[in-house]
Amino acid sequence: MIKRINQTDLIVLLFIFISGLIIIFGRIKTEYFPILIGARIVALLIIFVLLKLDANGNNKIISFLRYFYPLIFTAYFYGETGYYNNIFFNDLDGIFVQIEDVIFGFQPSLWFSSEYKSIWFNEFMSFSYFSFYLLIIIFPIILFFKKNHEFDKYFFIIIFSAYSYYLFFVLFPVVGPQFYFPEEQAETVHPFFWSKLMKLIQDIGETPTGAFPSSHVGLSWIILLISIKTYKKLLIVIFPLALLICFSTIYIRAHYVVDIIGGLISAPLLYFMGNKIYVYYNKKLQYVLID
Repeated sequence: MIKRINQTDLIVLLFIFISGLIIIFGRIKTEYFPILIGARIVALLIIFVLLKLDANGNNKIISFLRYFYPLIFTAYFYGETGYYNNIFFNDLDGIFVQIEDVIFGFQPSLWFSSEYKSIWFNEFMSFSYFSFYLLIIIFPIILFFKKNHEFDKYFFIIIFSAYSYYLFFVLFPVVGPQFYFPEEQAETVHPFFWSKLMKLIQDIGETPTGAFPSSHVGLSWIILLISIKTYKKLLIVIFPLALLICFSTIYIRAHYVVDIIGGLISAPLLYFMGNKIYVYYNKKLQYVLID
């Protein structure tokens, strides 16, 4: 039976391979070695099963999962980097704190949330940060159903960018203010719905990792760039959300201002690289076929 492996599949497989080598290379330094390697074996089995089941493309649910598993996997692989991001280097937060002190004379991430303590502003910022998850899930689904002929290319760019960020986090470890200033994490305002939801998400999925550059900022602006090419009507929603995500990541103390700048700079670079790589390999080899 023939199964098609597309460019996005190859990016996921490449990430699993490279990150696996990093984990094996640094196994002495991490106690999570068996779990991390086991997760990669399970991921490979899931990919194989989905490709096998979707060989005929007769089941819409299986086909949907087959195309969207790379996005589902990002939820795990993002947080996982926190368990092996110090294999090569220790956290570099001290440098970022010094940079912020030089530029601003204080720490914006600590000042912002302590200065604006209104429960409604806190809710607004918490929802703004949460909107990233809406963008990263809903936008690709819209592309899948409404712009199917362009889905492969732009979904590839999103996935390529996400996994590129994760590898960078391992080579350039920064944990962010929420972990670097734990004594400053006392709630400055009574939490309500959105802030409680965000705290739940952070408790479940956040680990000390991935602050620089901000992948949330970078990916939201990559989605904005894609919407310019594919679905300009959505800009009226995506642009303000992408802008608010920049401010909210600082407000909830997930990032330094430098992280936001890094996200904004990296977004067009990764978009350009992803586009070039996709076009190049699409011309060279549309699909790798395996029996």
